[in-house]
Amino acid sequence: MASLIPDAQAEVDYAALAEPYHRKALGQFFTPPRLAALMADWVAGADPALILDPAMGAGVLTRAALARCPDARMVAYECDPAILRAADAGGAEVRQEDFLRAGWEDYDGVVMNPPYIRHRELRDHGALRAEIGAMAGYAIPKSANLYVDFVVKAACQLRRGGRGAFLIPGEWMGANFARGFKQFLLGPGGLQQVVLFSQRHVFDDALTTASILLVQRP
Repeated sequence: MASLIPDAQAEVDYAALAEPYHRKALGQFFTPPRLAALMADWVAGADPALILDPAMGAGVLTRAALARCPDARMVAYECDPAILRAADAGGAEVRQEDFLRAGWEDYDGVVMNPPYIRHRELRDHGALRAEIGAMAGYAIPKSANLYVDFVVKAACQLRRGGRGAFLIPGEWMGANFARGFKQFLLGPGGLQQVVLFSQRHVFDDALTTASILLVQRP
């Protein structure tokens, strides 16, 4: 029986070629394969027919989801052409565009490790953030990291009963935007569980704690 922990060769190959400044500018941090497996297990538990990966990267989450749901249709967004050249999408339908600017199609499941970009580094993002917030019924603060926009939009695109697994830094629990974000997650976001990792090396290339949000759309 094939392993359900995805191979990460595409991620290794890309990391060896990509300049650090390029990855930092796009907020790219790769999902460890064992976390990808955990996240995909949660989403697969709702037997999804249509799954979304809003920030595919080199494809480890996409491959993990398809390994568990081989009959599902998988849609993956990625706007970086450099990482797409190294990616292994595992048979997913890849859309080379910015998920935040795409439409609001409904999905049965979402797996996601969104880009991490601090608000001070965002440029000309205010109008798009306001649009996402208006659709979600939650005014995303100016101080929020870009991953908040991804979580809010992805959670809103889940169908009722659909599940999402989002890998984000653990800083959100103590950030100055935390109160409103928590209210969104506990309400329309459908938060069921938070998995926390105390160690700082979940990501090999980032000194940050990590958390996985497991949601199910009410």
